[in-house]
Amino acid sequence: MPKNQLFRQVPPRDVCQKVLEAFGIKDLDDTINFSRKDLKAISCIEKMEELKSLLIKYYLPCKARTYLNDLNVKNVITILRQIVRLYGYSVSSREKYIKGDKFIIYQLIPTEKRRYQPLTVSTFNEDEKACMVSFD
Repeated sequence: MPKNQLFRQVPPRDVCQKVLEAFGIKDLDDTINFSRKDLKAISCIEKMEELKSLLIKYYLPCKARTYLNDLNVKNVITILRQIVRLYGYSVSSREKYIKGDKFIIYQLIPTEKRRYQPLTVSTFNEDEKACMVSFD
């Protein structure tokens, strides 16, 4: 197993599945959208509390203290992000306004399909000449 900054060993797929189910997500390919309000409604924090003893086996001790103590909606989303990243997925977030209230809507997407793909140095053609635009 590769060394990881968060985990002693990669949590198996069934552990990942249990975390997904705590969020009301069927599997990694589920395209459901959810918000923090939705997570409160389905008691996600309580479900993650039940999984804590299972997750603590996989996290490094110092990281387990940081992420698994005092669980709240923000922490559990972070835990979801960390676990799905191991399987080639990421948690996409975007702001949405509904009747004047701002919500952050989350969704699982494959990492390679993220909208924002940062440019790398190799993306630029080195043969192109630099130009300067000036406004008089």
